Parts: sequence; structure tokens; C-alpha cells
Amino acid sequence: MTGWRVDNHGWAIDRRKPLSFTFDGRRVSGFQGDSVASALIASGVSIVGRGFKYHRPRGFWSAGAEEPNGMADIHGAHHRPNVQMTVEAARDDMVLRSINGRPTAERDRSAFLDRFARFIPAAFYYKTFMFPDWHVFEPRIRAMAGLGVLDLQAKGFAATAPANTFCDVLIIGAGPAGLTAALAAAERGRKVIVCDDQPVAGGSLLYREGRIDGRNGRDWAAQTVARLRDLGTEVLTRTTAFGRYEHRLTGLAEDRGEGKAPRLWRVRAAVTILASGAIERGLPFANNDRPASCLL
Repeated sequence: MTGWRVDNHGWAIDRRKPLSFTFDGRRVSGFQGDSVASALIASGVSIVGRGFKYHRPRGFWSAGAEEPNGMADIHGAHHRPNVQMTVEAARDDMVLRSINGRPTAERDRSAFLDRFARFIPAAFYYKTFMFPDWHVFEPRIRAMAGLGVLDLQAKGFAATAPANTFCDVLIIGAGPAGLTAALAAAERGRKVIVCDDQPVAGGSLLYREGRIDGRNGRDWAAQTVARLRDLGTEVLTRTTAFGRYEHRLTGLAEDRGEGKAPRLWRVRAAVTILASGAIERGLPFANNDRPASCLL
């Protein structure tokens, strides 16, 4: 691997502003605009976690919020467990630890379990550890399940009041489909809210070639967002729609950046449009769950 990377999902890399952080005690270099994942990959870090059962090595599987392997705990004043490194902005002097490797993901003491995989098939523990009492073994088995560890000494975040709002149209996803729908509704006088989990609106237009209305895809996305805001549309980036509830209520979680608590949005919309796009699905083949360096 090399230090070259593309402008990933709108993370504008500024090579004039270097930064560094630690991952499992290893110093990692990057630039402002890197995600934690892009900085790790560019620095040659391939093993970022371990499988919860056999403790096989795990690398990054995808580039977005669907990433299952690249999770870590952020330690320090604003401690957060189980963050996804593909969507977490790299910051200077941040301290991260992998969540299922002791002492580190690369040098995990429990890696020997993989040698006994044939003897510990799926759900074997529900049959093996019933005597004398399942509850005797349960705490230790759950402790090996690969969850983050809470730092009880961290001060956490100041309380943030939730936002409660109504709108005519809520659009989840700010890619070309979502922005087109938002513009059509806003130009008809509707109150519109658009949310997207990425730091910049545009979706696939940020990393694929495309032209809309004779304009470059990125330029069209930026101009459309500016037009939407002129029309009074709320465009929320770094905001994930996490649940749909009764009475047309949708829950949104807004990441407000370093040192600030996430904000909960309770949005009730007359119409909700799901324009969340597609995600990558890996092909099944032998050892497809291992980092490339482990296949050599």
C-alpha cells in the first residue's frame, strides 16, 4: 500500500496540514480531511480488528457506515467506544484502540483459537457450557465478543437538547436522486429537510464521473445544495437516519464535530423519501474475511 488516496466521499484532503494519531500504540500520519481509515491504509496498516469468535485478522471491508470490521475505541477527554473508522474524521493526537485484540489487533493473544476452528462450530457454546450452569461461563464468553470498553474516567460530553421539527418532505440521502427530489419539492414551496451521513452532499457524484444538466457531477451537487439553502431547505450532513417510528416520526443523529455531543433530531414529515443509494457487497470466496497481507 502507498500514501496515495483519492478524494474519498468528499473528504477533501489538505496535504498542507499534516496530522498524526495513534492506533494500538502505533503512530499514524495523515492529513486534514483524512478519515481514520484512509490514514491507516495510507500508512500501511492492514489489520484493524479481530473476528469475535476465532479471532481471525480483519481489515477494512468497505468505505462507508456499513463497515463491519474497522471499529475502535477513541480514548481521551471525549471518549467514544465502537466508532467506525471509515466515517470518523482523523484528528491530531487522537488515541484509538482496536476493540477485539489484546494487546493489539495485530498481535492478538487469542489468535490461537483459529487453529481449533474445526472443533468449535457455530453455536457450540450453547451446547457445551450448559453444565453446571450457563451463567457461570456467560460473562467470559460475552467479554470475548468484540465490543468496545467504556472508560469510566472520561468526562464525556455536555448535554445537548434534542431538536424537534416538522416538514413537508424528509429526504434521507443527499446523492443525485435525493438532491433532485429535494430541489423539485423546494421549488414548489414545500418545507424540506435533507440528511446524509457523509460530510459533503453529493453521494456517488463525489467519486464517479457524471454530468447532470451539462455540468460536472460535483459542481452540480454543490450548486444544488446552495440553491436548496437559498430556498430555506435544511441540509444536514454527517447525519444518520436511524429509525422510523409511529406517527411518521424519524430519528436522526447529527455528528456535530470534535468536542461536541451528537444531536438527536425528531422529525415528523408528511412524506419521507428514502434515497440512500447502494452499498458494496463483497464476493464470497475462501479467506475473503482476511486482510490481503494475510493471504500471502
